[in-house]
Amino acid sequence: MDICENCQQSLSGGVLTLPWEDGDNAHAYVTCPHCGHENIKYGFGGDDD
Repeated sequence: MDICENCQQSLSGGVLTLPWEDGDNAHAYVTCPHCGHENIKYGFGGDDD
């Protein structure tokens, strides 16, 4: 289970954004459904790291 690095709540139900999907994000991230924090997911969806 993934946990938000900001509020420590579950990221279950969060929105996944793939690299470059919103135009300027080099890494995928999951937006926390509780606080809205963008939790970066390195090595996911074709980013270079």
